[in-house]
Parts: sequence; structure tokens; C-alpha cells
Amino acid sequence: MRILIIGCGSIGSILAETVHEIPEVDRIYITDQKKDLSIHLIERLNKTSFVSLVEIDSIMTEVDLVVEAASQTAAKTYIPQVLRKGTDVMMMSVGAFSDEKFKDECFELAKNNHARIYVPSGAVCGTDGIHAAASGTFDEVRLITTKNPKSLKGAPGIIESGIDLDSLTDSTIVFDGTAKDAVDKFPKNINVAATLSLLGIGFDKTRVTIICDPNTNKNSHVVIAKGDFGEMRCEVNNVPSPMNPATSYLAALSAASSIKRILGNVWIGI
Repeated sequence: MRILIIGCGSIGSILAETVHEIPEVDRIYITDQKKDLSIHLIERLNKTSFVSLVEIDSIMTEVDLVVEAASQTAAKTYIPQVLRKGTDVMMMSVGAFSDEKFKDECFELAKNNHARIYVPSGAVCGTDGIHAAASGTFDEVRLITTKNPKSLKGAPGIIESGIDLDSLTDSTIVFDGTAKDAVDKFPKNINVAATLSLLGIGFDKTRVTIICDPNTNKNSHVVIAKGDFGEMRCEVNNVPSPMNPATSYLAALSAASSIKRILGNVWIGI
């Protein structure tokens, strides 16, 4: 398999390092706005080479899978372009799918060009249960996320609310609303809400609560779902990525695990 990774930040870097060790991966192309962001990967990983963003279209014939690990903006810019070529994609900035027009465009392009769109479970657990339960009826799907102030700094939702994160001394609810609003106001912090929404009852019905806690050093997610299947509650306490506190290390590992599953012949827990 030949992979193109868009974005050399925390997730992109960890993913490149992990899949580099997979024997079935022959070549890893990486791209970012600036080449110097990829130097640390090119120098250490001999399967890796850099391509500029303007070269993406020209190398599609050499790529089996494109992984977007940059931003919602990057996803909206490059994913349709890749799907038109019939190349499979994996999206990490899945919050971009809260834009109904963009989601419908991508799903239609994938169908018409015989391409696949992969969305890893990311930094949350319980997606398999939500997926299974979606065959029945949901009464409620809720996500409660708790993060340290460092993980939420700069988020549009924080800036808009005027909350001074540095002054917090105890856990404080900084957002409570729909998943659609959550991924709009916290585009780099709450992609898990988008994944749950796609699997379950949609962006407008899925509820999200974001808590900022200066006394925690973990990114925690609690998924609560109720329906005709019964009730489920799943909790995960993630270690933030050392490169980016807004990102959980598990999110990058989830992407790597997904690629291993794609390459494999046996899928457990599908």
C-alpha cells in the first residue's frame, strides 16, 4: 500500500511513524503547507518522501489511500479532489461532515467513483456499540468531554464566550449544546462528537457537554446512549499527544489501527 498523509502535525507524524513499520506499506508521501514541518519524518523514515500540496492531484495514480490529518479546512479543500480520482480517503477532521452539503458531496463522489471513506473511531470508545444500536431506535446520545485549559486554548468557542481559561480553579462547563455547534465552535477539539453523530442520531440531536478542568492532565470522553437496546455508558481517559495537547494520543493510534485493519483479511468486532 502507498499512503499520502496530509498534515505533519501530531496525528500525521505519529501515524507516519507507526505505519512505516507495517511491511505492506511500501511508500508514505507526506505533505503540509511548509516542507520544514516534515523534515523530522523524512530524515528518519526511509519509506517517506515529501510532496507539495500542489502536487497532490498529480500523484493520485501512485497512491492507494489518502489520510487527512490536518484540519476541517484541509478536508474540505482536498478530500473531494481525491475522491474524484477514485482514491480511498481516511478523514481525521471528521467534524467537517457537520456541513451537510460537504458530507453529501463526498458521499456521492465516493459512490460514483468507487472510492471508500474511512472514519476511525478516534479518541473515543463505544463506537461499535453505537453503530450496532443504530439499527434500532435511540432515545438519547450524549458526549461529555473534559479537557485541561491547555487543550482548549484558542478554540473559537472559548474566544466567543470570553471565558478566561487561565483564571479557572475548578471544573467549569464551557459548552453545552448540539454536536453540530460543538464541532463548529471547537473544530480541533471535538471530532469524536462528529463520529458519534454520523454513527447515531445525527449532528442536531446528539448532545455535547465540554468541561474545562485545570486539575486534570487527561482528555476524557464519556459516551452515554439510551434506546430500545437498553443503555450504555463508555468512558476513556486519554493521554494528550506530547506534540499537541488538543489531540489525544489514542486518536493517532486509532488511525494506524484502521490502516492495519484495511490491509488485513480478518476483521474482529466489525
